[in-house]
Amino acid sequence: MKPDRHSQFPPEAYLPGGGGPRFKQIAVFVLVASLELSILVLLASTYTETMGLISGQYLCDLPGFGGLFCFIDEDMTVSHLLAFLLAVFSVAVPMMIWSAVLEEGIHEDPRAWLANPMNRVKAGMAGLVYAAVIALEVVNLYTLIAQQTGPNPFGDKQDASPMMDFLAQNQGLGIFVALLFALVNTVLALLTVRASRSLVQKG
Repeated sequence: MKPDRHSQFPPEAYLPGGGGPRFKQIAVFVLVASLELSILVLLASTYTETMGLISGQYLCDLPGFGGLFCFIDEDMTVSHLLAFLLAVFSVAVPMMIWSAVLEEGIHEDPRAWLANPMNRVKAGMAGLVYAAVIALEVVNLYTLIAQQTGPNPFGDKQDASPMMDFLAQNQGLGIFVALLFALVNTVLALLTVRASRSLVQKG
């Protein structure tokens, strides 16, 4: 009897990312985590650039935990904190959605999962929150572009880079770039979740 060639390998060898060395899983996770951190820093920087809310209130002057912020950065304002929280929100929401999709196996049979009324409520809420993330990223980048076109309530006009000057003259393209950035954030969130799950399963 001819031996079954599939029996020569464990089932994990046929799973995505399975059967590989642990170093590969760690390297992939470090790579996507670094990219995710870069997205976080980029979002925090752009939100800080476009947000003038309470920009004159220094966190170091706040009562209670103000001393802690003095230890971190004495020049940090409330607008910096809000920008960082918004950046965390923009990065964490896609990751949480993808984590739920993979954890509950929604991608395997979405129709069966949506058959449950409570699951439809969850999907609707997740869709609204994710739409808010996309709207936040689009409005933020569009505001940054609009700063190059003239006086505005967000501050003085900054020296425009060639790219920003081009987008300021073609604002419709600027919206497309913002949507493309939101798509990149979504795909990177999926890669990060898959890499972290693969690393945990290998551990």
